[in-house]
Amino acid sequence: MRLTIVGGCGYVGVITGLGFAELGHDVVGVDADEAKVEAYTKGKPLIFEPGLEEALRRALDQGRIKFTTDLEAGSRDADVVFVAVGSPAGRGGTADLSQIEAVALGLSQVVGHRTVIAIKSTVPVGTADRMRKVLESGRRAGASVDLVVNPEFLQEGRGYHDFFHPTRIVVGGGTDWARATMRRLYDPFTGSGEAEASAVDMAHGVPLIETSITDAQIVKYASNAFLATRLSFVNEIAAICERVGGDVAAVVEGLGHDPRIGKMYLQPGIGFGGPCLEKDLRALIESSRQYDYTPSFLEAVLERNQLQVDSVLEKARRLAGGRFDGKRVAVFGLAFKSGTNDVRTSLSMRIMQSLMREGAVVCGHDPVAIAEACEMLPDASYESDPYEAARDASALLVLTDWPEYRELDYERIGNAMQGRNIFDGRNLLNPAEMVRLGFTYLGVGR
Repeated sequence: MRLTIVGGCGYVGVITGLGFAELGHDVVGVDADEAKVEAYTKGKPLIFEPGLEEALRRALDQGRIKFTTDLEAGSRDADVVFVAVGSPAGRGGTADLSQIEAVALGLSQVVGHRTVIAIKSTVPVGTADRMRKVLESGRRAGASVDLVVNPEFLQEGRGYHDFFHPTRIVVGGGTDWARATMRRLYDPFTGSGEAEASAVDMAHGVPLIETSITDAQIVKYASNAFLATRLSFVNEIAAICERVGGDVAAVVEGLGHDPRIGKMYLQPGIGFGGPCLEKDLRALIESSRQYDYTPSFLEAVLERNQLQVDSVLEKARRLAGGRFDGKRVAVFGLAFKSGTNDVRTSLSMRIMQSLMREGAVVCGHDPVAIAEACEMLPDASYESDPYEAARDASALLVLTDWPEYRELDYERIGNAMQGRNIFDGRNLLNPAEMVRLGFTYLGVGR
């Protein structure tokens, strides 16, 4: 098929485009950012994602993908136009739909034939109806658009892998023709996986869930809200373990073997941040309020997450002797999780800002996200060498679960620090070993 991805240089857009290109489709990524279009056209991805650079170069070499800022040229003759632009948090936590509305207006003026418009962006209930009105109001002669909602379930750090190994495919709404088009597009996943896609390592027999537009939108929000709930839950259990002398690692081990519960998203830590969980939870809460419903349970999940961030700052103060007063604090991990360079709404960045407001001199390290962090928080200092980042620090905070941090020489780190104080916000390190090396060690739920 001929596919267009609007927002084609964003995280979801570029992975979606490259994934379909790998399956033999002709893809155009449309993006308003000229610098991003130029970078991707030259084969230089702007996000860190295993396998992405090789996939980009392969697709470009095969002529399966191209990038442009021209919406009309990019969507001309497309069978399916995916909308994958951002829906960032707006005032009060509501989703900012300005990019969605701009895309709808633009497409209404350029689509000239029958086309499926598939919404990948995470948007609240009612957005599709607003888009449809805009698309219809400016529709060109001979054009016909069928709107569907096709949410993504990509995990940053393994998103390219997730594209080829989905656990389910959700398509909401659409006419019979639109649903048939989407079934044909996803047949390599939902069918037996023969034909051209057979050479690709991918999942087959994936459930295809066809729903209403409203249900498809709620599936996406409910999925992220449930994951956020699990993280707030395990952090609550971790806090109880700290008070009663338990070990949350042993508790999670006991929980995870229950098939009704499982092990995923039961890792205690500094709370949930990143570009999706907190944003989407807030948007679901605000959307519910607009329909005169108070989602008290979801509000509690969000409040518990803020308590977790507060507890990190309290532990950092304790390690620094109660006050920062110009003391140097080293932070290991700037991205919101390992495997990505994404610092958008990273709790590491939020914690660093709070430390600096309280007078700390903060130096950060990350294997891949220093440039992005420096752009977001230029007043902090950064070191590409973790040992240099720890030099003269009164406290070291490990805030992202990069496995590289387990392999460091903590005797060397301790010798470089002003005080051997570690807060292990991801429980990456061995507490007994840290104590043996002379560190005051604080973890989560330990």
